[in-house]
Amino acid sequence: VFSIRWGQFPGMLVSVGVGHIRFWKMAATFTGLKLQGDLGKFGATELSDIVGFVELPDGKVVTGSEYGKLLLWEGVFVKVELTKTDTDSGVMEKMHTGAIDVVFLLEEENCVVSGGDDGYLRWWSLAEIDEAEADYDKGILEYGITMQQEVRIVMPGENNGTKLPAHIKHVARSKDGQVWLIQDVRNGVVWKYDVDSKTCVSVIKSHAGPVTGTVVMQNFPGLVIS
Repeated sequence: VFSIRWGQFPGMLVSVGVGHIRFWKMAATFTGLKLQGDLGKFGATELSDIVGFVELPDGKVVTGSEYGKLLLWEGVFVKVELTKTDTDSGVMEKMHTGAIDVVFLLEEENCVVSGGDDGYLRWWSLAEIDEAEADYDKGILEYGITMQQEVRIVMPGENNGTKLPAHIKHVARSKDGQVWLIQDVRNGVVWKYDVDSKTCVSVIKSHAGPVTGTVVMQNFPGLVIS
């Protein structure tokens, strides 16, 4: 299990993890209140680990996937696979290259924001997501929507000490929404993104993988090397 959150309706929980999403609700039984979980059914959609997800105002759930698409869930079923429509050619493409690990709602902009393995944050219209429908008669589960905006979290080698594209794993926003802290697990960096200026600066740089050892420097109190 990678994440679990309360839903907007009382007694509702959603958990996600390796190859699954599960929808929980509180139920009255002979022995008291208990959580009962319904496993999400991918159906014809390719199975995927799920890390990022967000519940929409109407109760539907949007999740990321390992293969660059957003999945729109209604009840316990995938309603539609969301893709990006190229505004010039009209061709449908994957929303991201690689996994989508971050999905959250920007209510003030009426958008869903996604981010992941390719180092991009992308904005998608909530209205377009809400009206998305699969063509079940033709067996087409994909539905293309238009990207509203995108931000690349630093370019490798731009005097920022990174050699690889960012892998966005988590985004935390300030109360006023003007500053975002973005966890880049590929480079071991936490970036501070300023919404107004659309600039990124490094605030913490650490390891980009497991820490296998530490040593205390006795000659320098308070110094630890990892």
